[in-house]
Amino acid sequence: MELYRRLIEEQYEARPTGCGASFGEILCWEIHSNGLTFVQLAEKWGVSLPTLGVLIADHCDRLERTPHVTHGYQAR
Repeated sequence: MELYRRLIEEQYEARPTGCGASFGEILCWEIHSNGLTFVQLAEKWGVSLPTLGVLIADHCDRLERTPHVTHGYQAR
């Protein structure tokens, strides 16, 4: 997925939209500001819908916080 992310970033860099340069900014802009559906975005990016799903899941995984153990936790 890293190759796909980089290629998408590079292509937006070549034709800036003003949405930002990172994959996450581009993805969010296309969906939330530009209003594309997943089907439309997959078509625009030239990837299959399942591949787009993996790219989105990968993006979400990267947003997840790392585990932090709370020592002294007491179950209620």
